[in-house]
Amino acid sequence: MRRATTLAVLGLAVLTVPPSTAPAQDSPLQPPPAYYRPVITDGMTFPVARSNWHSVITFGRDWHDPRFRMIGGRWRLAGVHEGNDIISEEGTPIHSMTSGVVEAVGWTFYSGTRVGVRGTDGRYYFYAHLSEVALGVAAGSRVEAGTVLGRVGNTGYGDPGTEDEFPPHLHLGIMEGGSWVDPYPTVRRLYRESVQATTRGERRLARLMRNGDTERYERLAERLYAETEE
Repeated sequence: MRRATTLAVLGLAVLTVPPSTAPAQDSPLQPPPAYYRPVITDGMTFPVARSNWHSVITFGRDWHDPRFRMIGGRWRLAGVHEGNDIISEEGTPIHSMTSGVVEAVGWTFYSGTRVGVRGTDGRYYFYAHLSEVALGVAAGSRVEAGTVLGRVGNTGYGDPGTEDEFPPHLHLGIMEGGSWVDPYPTVRRLYRESVQATTRGERRLARLMRNGDTERYERLAERLYAETEE
């Protein structure tokens, strides 16, 4: 088994369990590669699942970056980016950022497979380019912060089924009062809070393991990690 590792980007935090504190490879205490459970703060969570093993997640402030389209055989300015792109491996679970009701599921030309959720805060949360939608996620269904809506993909920019026109990522849009707003400050805050919480949890796991407290270690690991993804 591989040792637990938190890989955080953007210079926010990096924690690697050192060899001196990592359990032996045949130890039943070693959490296998798995996704962290969503960290809920004030009813919200970061929308892309983080992993305890080399989780590639990166994003920047790309709000209103220019967007070009091939029109009449030429690349032309077609608008600006009204969202935030979060790069991750294809198949990574996407969590609803907040509780609410699903308003839209299905295909649009540029967004590919998408899910739209009307949050209990009144804002509309738009998740685009999914590779698949989770079972039970349909228009009218209720979701909670942390509910899996689907998985990261690279669908869109064409008829239904079009994919591979760009790298896998989640396009996240937030609409408030009929206008799209910049998601980056919220996404950045939720990412920091997720990294900080899981880093604290893994440090506690290391202490419990060093002390031989198997029972408390296993309880904490169950709270920290979701079920192993195959």
